[in-house]
Amino acid sequence: MAGDQVTTQSAQLRLDAYSRDLATRLRGPHRRREQIRAELRDGLDHAVSNHIANGLTEAEAVRAAISEFGAPEAVADAFAGELATAHARRTIAAYVITGPLVGIWWLLLLHPHPWHTGAIALLVAIPVIPLIAIAIAAAATVLATTGGLIRWIPEANPRTALTATIAIAALVLIVDVTVLVIYARSSMPAQPLAALAVTASLLRIACSITTLQHVIALWHDLAGDRRSNRVGSIASR
Repeated sequence: MAGDQVTTQSAQLRLDAYSRDLATRLRGPHRRREQIRAELRDGLDHAVSNHIANGLTEAEAVRAAISEFGAPEAVADAFAGELATAHARRTIAAYVITGPLVGIWWLLLLHPHPWHTGAIALLVAIPVIPLIAIAIAAAATVLATTGGLIRWIPEANPRTALTATIAIAALVLIVDVTVLVIYARSSMPAQPLAALAVTASLLRIACSITTLQHVIALWHDLAGDRRSNRVGSIASR
């Protein structure tokens, strides 16, 4: 009995270690990572149960199940594209949600009555408006090509989604820096709306820099995985 208990504990420890190793290699939204980790652990447990039902000891069943699933880095690589796309969608959705609110604040601050003047005067007051339009179009495209609409339109691959996210984050960064410079050079009196808009843009600049660093790392990871898979396929011939 004592030997069986030790074997059970050892087998569970090995499964736990495998799951932890895999979890540390998954990069993407926390909720999706946890879902994947739970699904994989459930699959491992079922595989172990099946092997035991076929006559293997628990230790042997654990080894066989882990062997079937593969090395943690290989399993993580298999989910890298899915997690990258999920991260791109979440990041772009955050920009879509915050963009109009911050944009309206700056519009009311830098050009209080846009409806009283023409488009030229609006562009002179806020010259980054074309960049905003480009960012909105890119965001809409990525959300459409990575969501439910892929049943009717071509699906964007993870690298395309990440590239678009990098472009959107860079555009938002440029827009926020530009409006801050315009406001700093203006002679507008201090007012609560200005404090709100400046604070929002400063926070978004920090978030955009962090986003660029993280998304660029994800993009390079995907590029590296693609090169490794190509080298591996060539070497196996």
